[in-house]
Amino acid sequence: MEQELQALLRHVRGGQARGLDVLFQRLGDSGVYRVADARYPLAEVDPLRVNLPGGPGDAGALAGALEAALPLASSPEAAVTLLERFGGFVAALDERGAEVGGVSWFDQARVRSALSACGEEVLVLRADVSGIQEFIYRAQSRHASKSLRARSFYLEVLAVHALRGLLAACGVSRVHVAYVGGGGFGLYLPVRFEAEVSAFAQRFDDWLWGAHQGTLGFSVAVVRVPRAQVEAGGEFQRELSRLLGVQKARRRQGRLASVFGGVSLPVPRVEAEEALDAALIAFGGLLPSATHVEVRPAGDAQGRGWVTVQDRAYRPLRARPGDALPPERLALNSLLDLGAFPMFTGNYVTRVRDVPPSLRNTGVDQDEGPDSVASHEQLVDLALGQPRLALYRCDADNMGSFFAGGIPGHSAARHATLSRLMSLFFQGYVNALCAGRDPLLPGLPQAARSERAGHGRYLNIIYSGGDDAVVVGAWNEVLTFAVDLRRAYRAFTGGNDRLGLSGGAFIAKAKFPLIRMADLSHQAEALAKQARDGERVVKDGFVPFLTADAPLDDPRAAVRWNVFASLDGAGGLNRTLDLLGDFLALRADSTGPDGVELDVKRAFLWKLQAFAQRDGDAWRLPLLHYALARATPPASRSTEWQALQRTLLRRDTWPHLGHVLGFLHLARPTATERMD
Repeated sequence: MEQELQALLRHVRGGQARGLDVLFQRLGDSGVYRVADARYPLAEVDPLRVNLPGGPGDAGALAGALEAALPLASSPEAAVTLLERFGGFVAALDERGAEVGGVSWFDQARVRSALSACGEEVLVLRADVSGIQEFIYRAQSRHASKSLRARSFYLEVLAVHALRGLLAACGVSRVHVAYVGGGGFGLYLPVRFEAEVSAFAQRFDDWLWGAHQGTLGFSVAVVRVPRAQVEAGGEFQRELSRLLGVQKARRRQGRLASVFGGVSLPVPRVEAEEALDAALIAFGGLLPSATHVEVRPAGDAQGRGWVTVQDRAYRPLRARPGDALPPERLALNSLLDLGAFPMFTGNYVTRVRDVPPSLRNTGVDQDEGPDSVASHEQLVDLALGQPRLALYRCDADNMGSFFAGGIPGHSAARHATLSRLMSLFFQGYVNALCAGRDPLLPGLPQAARSERAGHGRYLNIIYSGGDDAVVVGAWNEVLTFAVDLRRAYRAFTGGNDRLGLSGGAFIAKAKFPLIRMADLSHQAEALAKQARDGERVVKDGFVPFLTADAPLDDPRAAVRWNVFASLDGAGGLNRTLDLLGDFLALRADSTGPDGVELDVKRAFLWKLQAFAQRDGDAWRLPLLHYALARATPPASRSTEWQALQRTLLRRDTWPHLGHVLGFLHLARPTATERMD
């Protein structure tokens, strides 16, 4: 790796280095790979600073920073981290000096090094921690919701623990990692380590079974593939997916006695969950301000905040400049600590100290501890208008099929680059998007923001990794995040229309059962994947306002993203947010963070609601004319009222009216609910 670093420095210094072309633009193409039109700027890889395509970047600054950091590459692991940091957005070259499209300098170097160490036959491995949804959302502990974020992070720790354990068992570095994210990882290993892989996987799965009463499992699929086939990609990726699915389905095989015996008895199970939650609540309280996770032998862990995984114990750690660091550690969302194993994670949360003092419901203004993360009740109190919580789930459309063979000129290096960029976006950049402070529309009221650095929207990430994300928070804050996430994903992927991001939000009161919210938001996401363009299902949909009162199978609940909001900065009256903007132009002077009032009577909005629900009815258009004729226009906003009238009479705006009225209903203040 040191030679690769020196070669990278010469390349960047020489002035010929170019930013990595946007591989996403070519997904869905066929034939040979053609270098994409758009490129990422030449820049360091920083998981908390979004690097979007466009512009050349600063090659001089990149070369200077790399040269200054080279003396710190004192170990093979440190050299790998440096190469990822400085070569992750640099286009790779082949032996003739020609650009290798869709491959970064870092990914080409690590895959080449790993396969060279493997020889002529490679053991390709795919591993996954299973049971994630059940573990996060279906816990029976009284404090399950309080430990929600820590539960999700704990699952990521399990995956990293398994990854590091396998690397140690085989005596190889993280150069051999094909990808990591979404609760799983892939490896390229010499075939001589097949027995070590099998033994570790069995030990870890046994431990998970005993520690979590069968809820969690560890599945591993391996295939032996000639090196040439690995380099070229191909059918073995599909075979790995199939084998992993079989392993997951069989993970309880041979354990029937445990399933129907003491391990599943309700009292011991709940007692075990209560003990785990107590540890996770202390663990999670340290997460918001953590820069690292300290790792120790389990027997050496003393004090609160530790969770144990097999023979190791983990605890979040906040390291300030100059602090002595523990010898074994994970670096959270950073490639600066060359002595740590890097771990990217969506860990943005609203802390109690970020909540206005009048809404904290506690005198504690702590930076870390069991009560440092804002509760659902506190988040709801910061919602616009009606106090409602939203749980939003989204998933990148069709990405599985692309990984399994939808990359033109499929190769191990392109597969590695695509995997790393997806993880960088969903496990790193998602934090920066949560920290955004802009409202959904200019002039739309929102709760005051904390002046503390890094705080943005009033929401918490439950999970983000692989190609999906789950967040919970004040309903309007979640809505703005969903729009910005979709816009950023489109920009990051070069505007490829084949790359959708379907998501759905379920909205309810703060005390609505979390398990039910998770189930219903999953149904909202499924509805979003049924979004249509005419008669054709095209996915890339959004369900913004699913509530307990709404039908769960109504396809009208979903709207395509590109007709809900402008994704490229271009306007147009066919978009939901444009129609909402016309309504908000009639804001009353009493409008504020507690709710939006319009200078029109509520009866007018109810008439529009009836109109929106009568799709295909012969009386529909007369009902609209009647509503407009009976309305009392605000005297001081005649221009805005006329603009709204013209918009409402356009047929292409009618499909959006229900969503706009849903927003306005939630945004209007309800004094009695605020007092509850």
